[in-house]
Amino acid sequence: MKPAHIYVAVVDDDIHLCNSLSRLLRAAKFVPISFQSAEEYLSDPVREHFSCLLTDVQLSGMSGLELQQRLLLEKAPCPVLFITSCDDPCKREAALQAGCIGFFQKTDDGSKILDCVRQAILSANRLV
Repeated sequence: MKPAHIYVAVVDDDIHLCNSLSRLLRAAKFVPISFQSAEEYLSDPVREHFSCLLTDVQLSGMSGLELQQRLLLEKAPCPVLFITSCDDPCKREAALQAGCIGFFQKTDDGSKILDCVRQAILSANRLV
């Protein structure tokens, strides 16, 4: 039985990117929820219902990498993808070593990002 909704969190302090990613995700039949900061995402009382998390590396306040580490410490099972305009090889390696499932530049093709989101949700069995 297919679930009614698959929620995907989008964390970025760039409202234009949040809107763009949300449109992309809605077109693929996901339900995107945007957050302007890692702290806002962490304070969401129902964040355990997200099937996937897309976040920028550089955020005001807590960074995307710090958010990923916090989720690992909490043993939160949500798969993490990074979308950034600053592809720093050290940050990319840190994200991958910590288990992120995708690392994209903001200029990358949306279909590649969606493919990664779908694969992450399927492999993590996060259909909620």
